[in-house]
Amino acid sequence: MHVWTLFWRDMRARLRDRSAIVLALLAPAALVTVMSFLVEGPDVQQVPVGFVAADAPVSQALESGPLASLEADDTLTVTAYDDEAALRTAIADGDVDAGVVVSADGGAVTVLTDPGAPIASAILESVSRSTALTVDGVGQAVLATQSLGGTADPATVVQRLTDSSAAAGVVDATEGADAIDPKTQLAAGMATFFLFFTVQFGVLGLLEERREKTLARILAAPVPPWQLLASKVLVSFVLGLVSMAFMVGFSSLLLGADWGNPLGVALLVVSGVLAAVATVSLVAGLAHSPEQAGAMQAGVALVLGIVGGSFFSMARAGGPAAVATKLTPHYWFNEGLVRMTGGQSWTAVAGPVAALLLFAAVVGIPGLVLARRTMRP
Repeated sequence: MHVWTLFWRDMRARLRDRSAIVLALLAPAALVTVMSFLVEGPDVQQVPVGFVAADAPVSQALESGPLASLEADDTLTVTAYDDEAALRTAIADGDVDAGVVVSADGGAVTVLTDPGAPIASAILESVSRSTALTVDGVGQAVLATQSLGGTADPATVVQRLTDSSAAAGVVDATEGADAIDPKTQLAAGMATFFLFFTVQFGVLGLLEERREKTLARILAAPVPPWQLLASKVLVSFVLGLVSMAFMVGFSSLLLGADWGNPLGVALLVVSGVLAAVATVSLVAGLAHSPEQAGAMQAGVALVLGIVGGSFFSMARAGGPAAVATKLTPHYWFNEGLVRMTGGQSWTAVAGPVAALLLFAAVVGIPGLVLARRTMRP
């Protein structure tokens, strides 16, 4: 068949001009690498802080509760100091980033901060405030109980509170959440965004063939028009597959992204590429020149990428934005990855894959009909 001859002819041309390689591989890889450093955030591990204790319930609750828990999971490294002056000196010398001072009577909890260490200051302010409020609430409850004839001892109640499993552990609230990790979300967003630029190198070649007068010569040979169109579509499809497969492998091996079940990811990639090829086919059918088609495809890719959530999610914005984002392939690709979180099987992507294939059919069928008209010399 002539399809494969035309396909390899176009592929060799794309590899020679290097533009397809840049948009399919180099640009998304470079951008996701740079942006991955931004989504990591600061390294919060073994942050050095100081603590001046006192013989008071709030001091005991703070030391054996959140500070002990945060030190146990390597978030903080807590150093005890004899008094506030020693702690201030340690902060000034850079030995610790921040500190907490409990007054001798337990009536005041002071957080000593360093403007150059906002993370440590924020952690200590948060745990100190919450612990002080908890102990104060317990004290008020004990006083109320005693006024009614109870015999509860405030120190004993605080001790039991800090020893309980509910107060002794700090739990990551994101565990089990219905979301993918930031690096995977970033890689998926950049992959789908550049996908809609990459696929233009195949189908839009019809307009270039017509402008360069090679279309008439090809059709003068015994080449059915559908085979010429099929070869262009195949070029777009293969370039899209290569781009997506490269981004999955690159982000997984070098950036630590976790895409989920391989079979589910493969189904999402294939259906996502089909949706992108359908879009560029419609653009090729509506445009009258390669320049017009390139501008239209760039605009469509940019709008779909922004609305679909390649850069930031609009799904929870509510109103028209939440509806609009669900009309894009980008949203359904990301939704498929979300549904595979927590070790879900490939069957979890059935809904998103169906949505992507529906998009490809609704946009692609009229696109192919219109694109075939461009093959008229």
